[in-house]
Amino acid sequence: MMSRLEPLTVPASRRSTDNVAQARLHDVEIILPQSEPPAAAQMICEVFRAANDLFPDSGYRTAVRNLSSQMRAVPPGWKPQTVIFLGGITSRWPLNSGEKASLQRICRQAQRSLFAGSAIFLLPETGINALVESAVHSNFAAAAEEEQLACAPAGTLITNSARISTAVSSFAALRVLAGFLRADRGPFIADAVCDYLGLAFGPVSEQSKVSLQLRQTAGGDALIVKILDLMQQNLEEPLLIRDIAQQAGVSPRKLERRFQQKARTSPLAAYRKLRIEKARQLLLHTTLPLAEIVAATGFGSRSSLTEWFKREYKTSPQAFRKQYYADRHPAGSLA
Repeated sequence: MMSRLEPLTVPASRRSTDNVAQARLHDVEIILPQSEPPAAAQMICEVFRAANDLFPDSGYRTAVRNLSSQMRAVPPGWKPQTVIFLGGITSRWPLNSGEKASLQRICRQAQRSLFAGSAIFLLPETGINALVESAVHSNFAAAAEEEQLACAPAGTLITNSARISTAVSSFAALRVLAGFLRADRGPFIADAVCDYLGLAFGPVSEQSKVSLQLRQTAGGDALIVKILDLMQQNLEEPLLIRDIAQQAGVSPRKLERRFQQKARTSPLAAYRKLRIEKARQLLLHTTLPLAEIVAATGFGSRSSLTEWFKREYKTSPQAFRKQYYADRHPAGSLA
């Protein structure tokens, strides 16, 4: 039996008495077959985690469950906005009589449901709409036809119909989730999350959390976006702010004012934050020595990088990297 996982992070600054903040909380339940471990939902959880990480106001709260007796024990007022039934692509989703009641209750209460992979075979048992046209993985095509499921044409990856969506696999389900994000939080956030996670169906640009947050704060202001792109193209050898302004065709004074008005920070502070973020990425994902990271982020000296890194992350670059690897490879574990 699976226990409820910790919800995705919602900013600590959100008070329970803040009715507006509470109204934006969006509960997502991911339902797995009894035999599947919670880790099977990691990829789906990561989409909502990224939305919360990039844009704290997204407010997604996600849990992973199965159709066991635990699901039948949830409070009477439980009403998730989104339920995702996440089946595999190699075997049928076994459903016993006790779980059927849970399935029907969940589908009646959910505002929308997504059935992925073998979960399509649950549809006739939901009691809400057994005739939904389903995207069927080729492994299940013969069985779906035999059971007279309403199947979309071969090669269809996803379908959407009112409250019910289907996907041929958990990977294809990511396309549906992108649509959910767009409907919930708007195209900017949906596209930014797709970009950040490197999803092929999202727009292709930089994958900088700092840049994405500044763009959102600035409301997508064209000048701010242009300047941020220039900054990211020149992290190794930073440009002077007056040179950036000249390339953008504005005066340094206008550039400063626009950043303060729209992005609520100075261009210099934004540029520095992008470079610190790059240093963090290199510390986490490469084995480059600190001297090379200093050169790659344009800080000029080790002491300068260390000073600004400490201001941002409350620790030195060396300690940050050491702690990261200690967390990934604790004593006694296999490397």
